[in-house]
Amino acid sequence: MTKIVPAVLVQDKADYQKQVSVIRQLTNRFQLDVIDGQYVDNKTIGLDEIVRTNDLLMDVHLMVVDPTKYVERAIILHANNIIIQFEACPEPTKHLERIKKSGLNAGLAVNPDTKLSKLKPHADMLDHLLIMGYPAGFAGQKLDARVFERLEEARKLFVGADIGLDGGVNSTNAKKILQAGFDVVNINTLIFGSDDPLNAYSNLLGYLI
Repeated sequence: MTKIVPAVLVQDKADYQKQVSVIRQLTNRFQLDVIDGQYVDNKTIGLDEIVRTNDLLMDVHLMVVDPTKYVERAIILHANNIIIQFEACPEPTKHLERIKKSGLNAGLAVNPDTKLSKLKPHADMLDHLLIMGYPAGFAGQKLDARVFERLEEARKLFVGADIGLDGGVNSTNAKKILQAGFDVVNINTLIFGSDDPLNAYSNLLGYLI
C-alpha cells in the first residue's frame, strides 16, 4: 500500500518543531527537505539544527550542490532514506557509496525534465527513487502529468527500489496519485497548508481504502 509521508520544508527550528509535533499525530514517518541556497534561490533549515527523532522515521531529501557534509550529518541522525537531488549533484556515486556503507538507505530524486535513463548507472545502489512532480526547490508548484508515465518506466529501470512521488499533490489530483501505485507519496502544502492537518491527512488516507 502507498505510504503517505508528510514533507517538511521550513526555514527555522521553530517551524520545524511545530510541524514535527503535527506529524506525531498523523504518522510515524516524514521527509525533511534540505536546500542549500546554491542549487536554487531558496534555503531551508540546516541539518545541524536538527535533533534525531527516535520516535519517527526521517527521510532526508538533499537539494544541495555538495552533499558531503550533509550526508555525514544525515548519517549521524540515522535517517531512514538519504536522498540526493540528481540535478544538483550529477555525479553522486561517492555519496551513494558512503550512504550504503553506513548501512542506511540511499536514494536519488529526479526532476521532470531529466531522463530516468541518466540515473540507470546508479540503479544497483538505489533503495529509493524519488520522482519529482515539479522541479525541486519550492513547494506549491503544479504537478507535471508525466509522473504517471515515469512511474511505469521507473519500475522497469529500478527493480527493487521504492518509487516515490514528491510535489504537486492537491485536492483535485490526490485520489489519482494515491491510487497510481507509488510506494511513497510525499505531501507538504495539502497537509500543512490546511487549517486542520489531521483531517486533511485522514481524508488522504481514505483514498487508499
